[in-house]
Amino acid sequence: MWNKIKQKPLLYTFVKALVTAIVILAIVLIWLRFYTNHGEKIETPNFIGLTVENAQKLAEENDLRITIDSVFSSRPKNTVILQSPIFHTDSTESWVKNNRKIYLTVVKNSRQLVEIPDLLNAGGKSAVASKLAILGLNVKWTAQASPYKNAVLDVKFKGKKIRKGKKIPKGSVIEVFYGKGSQGGLQISLPNFVGMTINQANLELGGKQLTLNPVYMGDFPTKSDTNNAVITQQDPAFTEGKTVTEGSEVMVIF
Repeated sequence: MWNKIKQKPLLYTFVKALVTAIVILAIVLIWLRFYTNHGEKIETPNFIGLTVENAQKLAEENDLRITIDSVFSSRPKNTVILQSPIFHTDSTESWVKNNRKIYLTVVKNSRQLVEIPDLLNAGGKSAVASKLAILGLNVKWTAQASPYKNAVLDVKFKGKKIRKGKKIPKGSVIEVFYGKGSQGGLQISLPNFVGMTINQANLELGGKQLTLNPVYMGDFPTKSDTNNAVITQQDPAFTEGKTVTEGSEVMVIF
């Protein structure tokens, strides 16, 4: 039969090409079977809470590979907090094949650093408290003799003075020294800031030793909006002839 086919060149070429295609297809299917570990799967292990070292051991025991990304977090350092794919449970099945990658998110060993803003000119004790809370820093308040009530006099970290631009670990405790003020301090007239912008209020202060503490209650999406915002309230409230002690803080609300 084969001799008859060979005597017909067109048919012979067709049969030869068909046999070659079948052989190639068979080889590809066999290769894919081994490459994809066809029919083999394991339950995805639980890496959550493990250290990087233990996660690596668990991966090796299950013939898996891991890829690690690290983030800052308040959770224990060097531990896995996320994984993809998720681990296998009775309620949520998750399967992987051997030699596959598991993507892990680990807490960084180092603490996140935050930059200290200008606290000496931040606008008094309450304004500084707000700034430091946003940065995730804790404060130890220390009062010092000064006629300037609630004015920030000094800032220290671990007993050393720190200034604008210094970077320290988030969650640290810094010591802020502020003025106690005095009842016998110089009395100065209280301006009426209601209806002014922040720039107009600062001009109104002139040489008066008062500290403005701006509080923005409205929605001001741009810096221009903030600068053009108008003060709606102030504390202490203005009354004709009212005086306050030099160094006092005045809260102005926008």
